[in-house]
Parts: sequence; C-alpha cells; structure tokens
Amino acid sequence: MNVFLLFIAMFVFIAMGIPIAWSVGLSSFFYIVTNNIPVAMLTQKMTASLQGFVFVALPLFLLTGDIMNTGGLTERLVNLSKACFGRFKGALAYINVFVSLLFGGVQGLATADTVAIGSMLIPAMEKEGYTKEFATAITCASSPLGAIIPPSVIMIIYGSVCEVSIGNMFLGGFIPGIIMGGVQMLYVLYLSKSKKHADHIPGGSKISREDRIKWVKEGLPTMVLPLLIIGGIVGGVVTATESAVIAVIYATLLSVITKELKWKDIPKILWNGTKTIGSVMIILATSSVFGYILTLEKIPQLIVNLLLDISNNKFVLLLIINLFLLVVGTFMDPTPAAIILGPILLPVLKSFGMDPVHIGVMMCMNLIMGQITPPVGSCLYLASGISKLSVEKISRALLPFYAINFGVTLLISYVPAFVMTLPKLFGV
Repeated sequence: MNVFLLFIAMFVFIAMGIPIAWSVGLSSFFYIVTNNIPVAMLTQKMTASLQGFVFVALPLFLLTGDIMNTGGLTERLVNLSKACFGRFKGALAYINVFVSLLFGGVQGLATADTVAIGSMLIPAMEKEGYTKEFATAITCASSPLGAIIPPSVIMIIYGSVCEVSIGNMFLGGFIPGIIMGGVQMLYVLYLSKSKKHADHIPGGSKISREDRIKWVKEGLPTMVLPLLIIGGIVGGVVTATESAVIAVIYATLLSVITKELKWKDIPKILWNGTKTIGSVMIILATSSVFGYILTLEKIPQLIVNLLLDISNNKFVLLLIINLFLLVVGTFMDPTPAAIILGPILLPVLKSFGMDPVHIGVMMCMNLIMGQITPPVGSCLYLASGISKLSVEKISRALLPFYAINFGVTLLISYVPAFVMTLPKLFGV
C-alpha cells in the first residue's frame, strides 16, 4: 500500500462519516499491515507521542475555560467589554470580537470560544436588531482568536511535535491575534458608517456610570489570568504546564469567591473536560503514526523537490503554502494537520531562512481558519446549532470575514516582524 492509497483510504473513511481520529488511525493500520511492518510499531508510536510532559497543559487549559463558563467569569468579560464599547453604534458586534480576544487569553480552543460566546451573544445580538446571519458570522469569524491569542492548544501541539519553544509560540501569536481582531472591528466600524449597511447595525445603549464602574471592578480580576499565564512563562518563573495549573487554581478560586461555582457543577465540568481532552489525545496518537509513515515514505523530501520545481521564489512559495494549508484546514481538524504537516513543512521553510516560530504561527492561523469553513468546520456547525441557521447561510455571511482573516494571515506571513518582535524581545 503506497502513500497515495494511504491518503485515499483516509479521505474515504472521512467521507463515510468516520471521526477524523479513527480515519487517520485505520488508514495507518492498513498501511502497516499491507507493508509487513510489525503491528507493535503502531502502539509504540501512539504511546510515545503522548509522553511529553507539556501535554499535561492541554486538559488544564481546557478545564480553565469550562470553569470560567460555569463560574460566570466569561459573563464578566462580556460585561467588561460592554463597559468599553456599549455606547458605540454596533456595540455588540465590537463586544463579540473583543470578548474573543479576552477569552483567548485564558483558554486555547476556537470551538470553546464559539460555544461560550455564541450562546450568550448570538441571541442577545438578534434581540438588539442584528440579523441572525451577521450575529452568527461574526461569532464564527472571531472564534479563531481564541486559538491564536495565547495560550493556544494548537500551538502547544505544534511546539511539541516540532520541538519549538511553546513560550515563544505564545508570544508569536499575540500580535497577529490582536491585528486580526482589530481588522474585524474596523470592518464593523465600516458597516456602521456605510449608508448601505448602517440600518443593519443597531446603535449603542447608554450605560450608567455606576454600571460601568461595577463591570470594570468585576472584570479586572479575570484579566489577571492571561497575565499570570503569559507573564509566568515569559518571566521564566513557570513552564507552560505549570502556568496551566495556576490558571485552573486561580479560575476556581475566583469562581468560588464570586459564589457562582457550585459543588454540583464540578462533576459536569470534569466530565466535559475529560470528553474533550480524550478526543484530542486520540487524534494526537493516531496522527503521530500517520506522520511517521509519511516520513518513512520520504514525503518531506518529495514536497521540497516539488515546491522548488514550481518556484524558488520565497514569496511565491509562501502564497502556495498558505493556500495549501487553508485547503487542508477545510477538510482536516487542525490537530492532526499540525502533527502531520508540521515536521514536513518546517525544514522546507527553514531552508528559505524562516524562523520555526514564524512558520508555526502562520501554519496555525491557516489551519484554525478551517474550523470556520465548510465542509467540516467544527465552529461552523456549533454556531449553526446555536443560531438554528443552515451552514450554507452562515458561510455566505462569513465571506467578508474569510477575506479579512486570510488577508491578515498573508500579512503576517510576508512581514515576520509581526510574529517575531515579542519572541525576540522576551523570548524564552
């Protein structure tokens, strides 16, 4: 069974509706059996891929997000955003993006962002007078910020697989995330000023001084979380895993102090976290075997030769690779894509003088965009479940945001300073 049939088998399994983890695992298993490779290698590679100490951080960051949602801390971030943007025309649209920036600083998944923020703001925006399509689209479009702004699950995975500093990956994702969120907010500003669209963007509401002070006081303690996470790593005080432990403890204490987290909520939080991290770990294990097979078949060298045959111009190759990653992201979850493609593309782009951190952030941003694009965009389907709109309608409403997000990704690809400034200043 050659590598071409390996990919055919994987895509057939995916088309049959088999979960991505099992599709990757089954196709790898068939390759091993048909090529007389000892089956024990399958289990050895799967278990070895999960032994990195840094992977302990994954369930802890996910747990932090669940605690925030259940303990009312996410709602406090929304209120803090209202204090900042509530009086402007298009207030809830600004708030939707801004909360994604804030929420991204304490958890690391785009899907968690979609569920937490979408369940609160999509109904609220519809009630204010926004179209359901726009409310759902901006929720989807801003959800990748949750996985770009550190901490980021996909960056932890890329850093572990490609042996790149996770602290530097976190620092590298910060400015691109801010830029993407900022451009989305500028688009909302354009809509609010445009005569053609202004009627669809409701005005802001007057917020009393007392409410503004109250919301800022309640929201600021939550804002300490990202400072603890990033500050601790950058300062060399803690590792990414230790910062995740601190995040869980701080979020729990804050939720208990505010009296919004009940004892009865804890089993549900732990169960949700267990299900999520279980699926992530299965994907990690099976994808590592798939990646090993590609290395065995010398696919990295083939891709290098293919790209160099097309062009030896760095800028042309960057465009091709960005488009390639974007297409891959539409069909494959970011986790297996990063595990499989990271070790393949890293040496290619390093040969053109690119830094591994720059490569990683560019790759993660492209793959995460796949979560808001059909046919298998997980954030798209989650948002569809919340708003009860079809995926087709949401996708059409997302078209301007696709252009924005991909445009920002191209910008950071061609201007390394947007990624590398913070790692060079505070790199660990």
